[in-house]
Parts: sequence; C-alpha cells; structure tokens
Amino acid sequence: MHRRQVLYGLTALATASVVGDQAVHCQERVVRWNVPDGLKHPGVEHISFRSAAMGIKVGCNVYVPDGYADSTGRYPTIYFLHGAGGTEQSDAGAFSGLVGRMVREQQAPPAICVFPNGGLSGYRDRPDQKVMGETLIVRELVPLIDRKYRTRATREGRALAGFSMGGGGAVRLSLKYPELFSAAASWAGALRGRGGDPAPELEADVLRKIAGKVRLLLIVGDKDLTFAGHAPVVEALKQAGLPVEYRVLEGVPHDLGQYYEKTGAELVRFVTAGFTPRRLPRSTGNR
Repeated sequence: MHRRQVLYGLTALATASVVGDQAVHCQERVVRWNVPDGLKHPGVEHISFRSAAMGIKVGCNVYVPDGYADSTGRYPTIYFLHGAGGTEQSDAGAFSGLVGRMVREQQAPPAICVFPNGGLSGYRDRPDQKVMGETLIVRELVPLIDRKYRTRATREGRALAGFSMGGGGAVRLSLKYPELFSAAASWAGALRGRGGDPAPELEADVLRKIAGKVRLLLIVGDKDLTFAGHAPVVEALKQAGLPVEYRVLEGVPHDLGQYYEKTGAELVRFVTAGFTPRRLPRSTGNR
C-alpha cells in the first residue's frame, strides 16, 4: 500500500440546485436538511440554525443527560454522524437511549449527544454543489453547541462517532481537526480510498504529527459492503503511529441494528473513555 494512503470516504455525490430553504436535489432525491417533525425521545430537543456556508436552515437533535437542568457543571459532547439517506432524526433515539442507559448503570460518564443533519454530503465541503458538510459541522455547529449548552469546550471533551457515511466522516474529521476532537469511533465507515491527489491533511507524514492525540475505533462486519476498504486504512494509521483499535464482526452485513446489538456498549465506552471529568457536574438541588 502506498504510504500516502488517504481516507476519501464516499464517492462524490452529484447535487444540483437549492430548493426553498432546506432541500437539495441529489441524484433525483430530495435531501431535507431540516426535519423537526421526528419522533420525540426523552432528553432530546430539536434545534434549527441557518447555515451561513450553505444559506439554508439545518436541523440538529441534541440530547442532554439526566440532571443537566439541575446542575451547574459542564459536560463532554459526542457528535454522532448519520449514514447516507439519514437525517438528524435517524439516530437520536437509539444512540441517546444507549448512552442514557449506560450512564444510569455507571458504565459511562454523563455526556451531551449531538445529532447533526449531514444530508448526503459525506461530511465534506463541495462548494460547486452548494453543499458544505465539513464547514457545517466544524465551523458552525460545534461553536453553536458550545454557546448554547454547558459543554466542556476542549478537544478532550469532544468525540465523534458514526455509521457508514457518518463513520467515515467521524474518522476523517477527527484526523483533520485533532484540536477539536480527541476520539472517533466508526461502525462500517466508508473508508475506501479513491484515485487522485491525496488530501494534504491525511498524508502519512501529517498523520504522524498527530500520533497520540486522537484515539480511533473501527468496527466492521466481514459481510459488510465497506469491509474491503478497512484493512488498508487501518494499516496506514498504524504505520503513522496512531492508536487504532480494529474489530471485525463475523457474519455481520451493513445493518446498523446488528452493530448496536453486538458492539453498542463497546463503542460508547470507547468514545467516553477520555471523558472522566476533573469535577463531576454539581446538582443545584432545585427540582
């Protein structure tokens, strides 16, 4: 494998014109960037904000842990990125429910969970298509969440996770922005390399400079359509000296439900492992 192996993620998606305030036509599909009418989940609220980069309104779900309203402390944040075809509603219930249960069982520290709408962007910027998925997360959403919620606004207080397109996005963004994120976990991430010039931030010599700063967990089924793209990426990361844990699940296809069932707790423990607070959030006692 070439030592300048890079993580390109999903094949570029053809997008056309912006329609109205929040929809973009993509390959004869309409992407809804703001979906406020999803199912209600305990502790989850929907927020909308106008993306200056795209000029449209974008939706996001945010989960706050039990006791947040009655405390004065700050909380770490997990950003969970959905797969292709999903929205901010796709994972808010299942993932926040898993985190909440593990917190109650004292298997994980309390954390805020953020579920952005990434459209079909691959969590990349595509200015020619008027899609700015990377800028949306890094330049707009992270600062917004830090202003609106009592977050621990440091790299040690932020982690990324995701499935498929979102898994690839989580890995790539964590490597490109180690000053913002300290860990990333991927289920069946879209990691297959593509031809062309390597992205500068993901060249092997650049990766070596961030060795020890970002922890990575990659989980994929051996029957998953993304399986073939994992081994060369894992090898590139290891050669660069990045700490990466790699798990292959026997017989598992591209089925998010099976990933939750088999490794949900493992993924949450991994991304929260660096969240042990210096001081636990203090309750005000007002209920």
